[in-house]
Amino acid sequence: MKLDDDARALIGDGADATLVTLNPDGSPQVSVVWIALQSTPDGDELVSAHLAEYQKTRNIRRDPRVAVTILSKQAHPGVPTPYLSVTGEARIVDGGAPELLTDLAEVMLGSSEHFPPPDSPPGLLTRIRIVKARIL
Repeated sequence: MKLDDDARALIGDGADATLVTLNPDGSPQVSVVWIALQSTPDGDELVSAHLAEYQKTRNIRRDPRVAVTILSKQAHPGVPTPYLSVTGEARIVDGGAPELLTDLAEVMLGSSEHFPPPDSPPGLLTRIRIVKARIL
């Protein structure tokens, strides 16, 4: 799926997002992650990086269904903050985490001078194929 211009603008060059995965017992596991938007021949994907294996990555390996929420960074006085709601199917890819985290640190922190550490492992990427998306 290709996101519309409003959704793409809300994500920008990177954003904070909540990533919801499913624990083995079916309960939700919620994490805050940095997220980027990348276009592929098959459509847009949301991508997040991790320097190690975490519960969220183990959950995705077992069950790829995920939900993501991204709040708008723009103030909207007098109205609720718009947000992008995404459901999708995720997969874990080995490697690439330091590179993506460097790019996202520039956006999210204003500098990648202190993150990620220079000796970071290759880590993992979570790539989310967007099944449904809407701004609320």
